[in-house]
Amino acid sequence: MNNPPTSKFVNYQNLYFKATWVILVISCALAVIGYLMVQAMLSAPMILVQFATFVLYYHVFHFFYGIFSLIYYFAKVRKKIKSTKIYKTLIGILISPASAFAAYIAVFLIAVSACSAN
Repeated sequence: MNNPPTSKFVNYQNLYFKATWVILVISCALAVIGYLMVQAMLSAPMILVQFATFVLYYHVFHFFYGIFSLIYYFAKVRKKIKSTKIYKTLIGILISPASAFAAYIAVFLIAVSACSAN
């Protein structure tokens, strides 16, 4: 632990990478749930609509945190230790828009299911 800011950066990068995959799975699962609810013509509970909307808005924070982390890496971390890699953050930044699209589809389908069942 000679360089605590760099080790903190690596820990945050690993957490960001894991959060990216978790939010991708949640977004895809919500899209599937929305599709199934539309097909079955079931009304979605309001809590599901709100949760899907929260997941959609979380993507904005997640994406901008990745951009900020990338800028921080090039400004501070890269100069201190050359062996630190940034590929996990780059993967997170690239996957985040696709995950946000899945969340958008989920919100749309869940909202449509609420309207179509009535």
